Amino acid sequence: MTAPLAGVRVLDLSQALAGPYCSMMLADAGADVIKIEPPDGGDHVRSWLPSGASVSPYILAANRSKRSVTIDLKRPGGTELLLDLARRSDIFLENFRPGVAARLGVGYEQVRTVRPDVIYCSVSGFGQTGPLSHKLAYDLIASGYGGTMSVTGEEGGRPVRAGVPVSDVVAAMSAAYSITLALMTRSRTGEGAYLDIALLDGQLFAMAHHLLAYELTGRVPGAQGSAHPQVAPYQTYRTASIGINVAVLTEKQWSAFCALLGHAEWLDDPRYASPGTRNQHRRELESAIEDVLMRRPAKDWLRLLEDAGIPCGPINTTAELVADEHLEHRAMYLDLDHPDAGHLRIPSAPWRGPGVMERWTPPPELGEHTDAVLREVLGASSVRLQALRDQGVIGQPPRQPVTGGLPT
Repeated sequence: MTAPLAGVRVLDLSQALAGPYCSMMLADAGADVIKIEPPDGGDHVRSWLPSGASVSPYILAANRSKRSVTIDLKRPGGTELLLDLARRSDIFLENFRPGVAARLGVGYEQVRTVRPDVIYCSVSGFGQTGPLSHKLAYDLIASGYGGTMSVTGEEGGRPVRAGVPVSDVVAAMSAAYSITLALMTRSRTGEGAYLDIALLDGQLFAMAHHLLAYELTGRVPGAQGSAHPQVAPYQTYRTASIGINVAVLTEKQWSAFCALLGHAEWLDDPRYASPGTRNQHRRELESAIEDVLMRRPAKDWLRLLEDAGIPCGPINTTAELVADEHLEHRAMYLDLDHPDAGHLRIPSAPWRGPGVMERWTPPPELGEHTDAVLREVLGASSVRLQALRDQGVIGQPPRQPVTGGLPT
């Protein structure tokens, strides 16, 4: 089977998470993703090491199936070398602060001179235009400015961001989707495109129902913990052991829930007559529900709720996720043998389709494929490679590469 993006070459100058997640999606679909990194340290998240770890989890999470090439764009000859690669590539991805790529000589207009039909994608915090386009932004900054932190956390507590980089992931998916659409358009028209993807734009998209609720009611939503802003019961509840999540969204589920908890009288209580009225009285309902749930451990309630047809689930830790039978069945882990970290299991792809994840390779070591790519794409000789290395344009060859297996 041929992967959907087989034959498509991507030059990926992005670092951190949003850009690399995007290019990994393209690699999973068969694109040849060449990760361009500065020789001195590479992608800066390579240095983001948790205490006791020998390799960055960020590199492992967002860089499989790519080839790493080191090029110093600040050295004479670095820009020319990159433009030579761009001439033979379909997609150019970068996440510099707006204006930096152009100053380095690899902005959209400069790349277009060597590849007129290039699909050039810029990922930034606030976009390439507008009064805040100059601002630096990571997930934390975009999450705060985009409003998601205002509706996240416990009521009355300080604002918190989500425990996962939501703005990065949304931007990555937006960029990969936009690139795929541009490829489809180019196949019909022969024209390339410039794509301006912002973390902030994705946050606004995710906030849509909160924004519309405000426009409809004039009330500014705030943090409500795990509760839903419009309906109840829909949140985390305590049991005799640990908390569980329960979501009651239909009247049929509400009837079954009342019967299971032994409170059939709630069905006739005007305070609980609809999801909206139940939400208005959420505090007292929460207390009444937990009075019952605290009598038995979570595993008992999860079984009983499941049998009654009521949506429910545990709150898994990372240790539980790695050992989860359902995720194992879904082939959501890849086995990887790392020379420093040993055997690892990295999450596979949630995107699906014929040929997606047809084959994969482990995240590359810094500069692992420099010589191979320059030989393959540019026909560089050993003499030229050594000259580039002597000039500091490319880095030194890396150590033994990491090895991986097929999806489990």
